[in-house]
Amino acid sequence: MNVVFAVSELEGLIKTGGLADVARALPLALQDLGQDARVALPYYQVVAEQLPSAAANHSFNFSLHSHTEYKITVHEFNVNDITVYCFDVHGMFNRAGVYGDTYHPYEDNGERFSVFSLAILNFFQYFAEQINFKPEIFHCNDWHTSVLPALIKIDSYWRDSHVKTILSIHNGAYQGIYAKQQLPTLVQRFPSDMFHNDSDHVNFIELGINYSDKIIAVSPNYAQELLTPLGSHHLFDVFNANRDKVTGILNGCDYEDWSSSNDPYLIKNYTVDSIADKVENKLWLQKECGFTPSKDTPLISMVCRLTDQKGLNFLLPIIKQLMLHKVHIAIAGTGDPVYVDQLCKLAKQYTDKLHFEHGYSDKIAHTYIAGADFFLVPSLFEPCGLTQMYSLAYGTLPIVREVGGLKDTVSDLYDINATGVVFVEPNPEALLAAIRKGLLTFHEYPEQFVDIQVRAMNSKFLWLESAQKYLEQYEQLFA
Repeated sequence: MNVVFAVSELEGLIKTGGLADVARALPLALQDLGQDARVALPYYQVVAEQLPSAAANHSFNFSLHSHTEYKITVHEFNVNDITVYCFDVHGMFNRAGVYGDTYHPYEDNGERFSVFSLAILNFFQYFAEQINFKPEIFHCNDWHTSVLPALIKIDSYWRDSHVKTILSIHNGAYQGIYAKQQLPTLVQRFPSDMFHNDSDHVNFIELGINYSDKIIAVSPNYAQELLTPLGSHHLFDVFNANRDKVTGILNGCDYEDWSSSNDPYLIKNYTVDSIADKVENKLWLQKECGFTPSKDTPLISMVCRLTDQKGLNFLLPIIKQLMLHKVHIAIAGTGDPVYVDQLCKLAKQYTDKLHFEHGYSDKIAHTYIAGADFFLVPSLFEPCGLTQMYSLAYGTLPIVREVGGLKDTVSDLYDINATGVVFVEPNPEALLAAIRKGLLTFHEYPEQFVDIQVRAMNSKFLWLESAQKYLEQYEQLFA
């Protein structure tokens, strides 16, 4: 089956979040299943700076709206065994930022990604024979490409081609809402009944939900949450009207990049059979953080974007209470300046127990996960989550809230198949109780703690299994 992944980022070229990981891993896994999966990506400035000369260049013109015609150049590359088509639209993607500058999103993001989606359709219509590839599935991802299914509905060529569309929702909180006056390309193409006539705005993700053939959330539990008033990100009526199209498939984990047995960032590599060696990474991280190294002091780490979604408003109010325990806490990330300021102040106040690294790198992520006994993911909502999978693979017990993909991947300490610590209520008190439960197990039941670590390391979330489920969804559309 010929599949086009329409994405706004791709791991190895441009990454701001988990979408980039999926955009690389899922096409590769589908290829392993015998499918032809290719990626469509904007030709950002940062992408142009990384890639060598293209294997091929394809150029064409099209009219965006009544007074504007652009030349589009599509650069074809092979990136990590994936065919990638990078769409160069004059003036729209050759900027320093991806979605915006340091502090603000670009005001024309709606128009940028509308044009990107339209360019994808034009390219695969007119160059299918030249590139020997005719799409059967357009697999769209998040709001950036969710207008593409609606564009297909008003295009006679694509309607007659019987092509199908999938919309994967990686984070429904980001919906792409723009004033109609910011979207000349869409407004001039779409009939008025495709919009809410009583609204001056267009919601991209809503268009994708209404006009795609299938909606796939990135975990089964997140799919269920999207069909509830509380978990639908204010789109309950829209999701409910399309509930028969909604399903959930759990993301896989990249065990090539995340393997404690050969991770180049670790001081000491280890496997499930040599899990005792894990402590060397803990002692190193404690020293790096300015703590007194001690295998008997539990180390809790957290690496994330510093936002409400990631549960910082649950964690910060209980830091002072946690400092009364025998514990070390290491936190790293960037994000909301308010949280950065609070963490800096707390780290200065409790230098012997709390460390904050204002930044992110692959080395930080790998060493903070490998070196800790527990890894915090107390999210307000979490469509899938990857860091809890990484921590499981490294025998670092995740402390998670029972939400989204966290619920699908982590079993609580008191379960027979325990792999971590799970709490339910979205408040500081529930998180504090969960952390204390984990600390009690670490101190009082060390043999049981190691058993849980081993079980965690043996849990596997394979991309090949996820890809097989995606393929089944594709095939159902043609049944």
